[in-house]
Amino acid sequence: MAAGANPPITTVGILHNLHNPAAVLLTSRVAQALRQQGAEVWESGRLDDPSIVDKVALTDLLVTLGGDGSILRAARLAAGQRTLILGINLGRIGFLTEAEPDDWEAVLPRLLQGDYWVEERMMLRADAWRRGESLAVGSGLNDVVVGQGVLGRVVRLEVRVDGDLLTTYVADALIVATPTGSTAYALAAGGPIMPPQQRNILLVPVAPHLSLDRAVVLAEGAQVQVVVRGHSPAALTIDGETRTDLEEGDMVQVGVSPQVARFARVRERDYFYRTLMARLVPRDRR
Repeated sequence: MAAGANPPITTVGILHNLHNPAAVLLTSRVAQALRQQGAEVWESGRLDDPSIVDKVALTDLLVTLGGDGSILRAARLAAGQRTLILGINLGRIGFLTEAEPDDWEAVLPRLLQGDYWVEERMMLRADAWRRGESLAVGSGLNDVVVGQGVLGRVVRLEVRVDGDLLTTYVADALIVATPTGSTAYALAAGGPIMPPQQRNILLVPVAPHLSLDRAVVLAEGAQVQVVVRGHSPAALTIDGETRTDLEEGDMVQVGVSPQVARFARVRERDYFYRTLMARLVPRDRR
């Protein structure tokens, strides 16, 4: 859909960190500017407040004030809704953010007028099972990680793809990442960078020992089963936050979620590679 052909934004939620003075101050300025332009605005500094879920369902746009971590939490809150996300970068890197503290005043009016395009990004769904009973279910925008339950002890992870044995990793962890997550933990572990419009799943072992030490890009729609082997405890994390302890025999199944994260963008559609270089390459090396 061409820019300007989208419905205007009328209801906005602002999510910020109560412990970040810069975010609290900027929230007040952003809220005031939006209200002056006719938008209905609500604010929250507690993303763990259950009442926010009901608000999000009735909200056109979530504005996050922070870094990529804030956007990951917003994506999980908005999963399954038509709500759009826009990040104002107060973090260190901000791969997913759309605006900076010095240009948001030019960006937000465009959204209120419908002058934006929508970028949908794939999410993952993870289901953890123990002896046929559900342990945990969750969705993530970046990655699902099965790793050490005790620091300093490797885990043995039997991995199957669509039911067929791939390998058994002996490693600190296994990262199951989306293309969005390919520039996060997976990149730090040596994985490849994937453009966000792809829908492939990426497997990246962390510090593998005498086992497959290369990243594997899976076909779109693949289902991954990770079974904990050996006696070392393991743990499941989603987007670096939610944690479930795992023991021998537990299985985590990971696949593409039916839900997507929906971002409001005003930049050109080929922005990804310019942003990549701006974030990853120091200025004195460009």
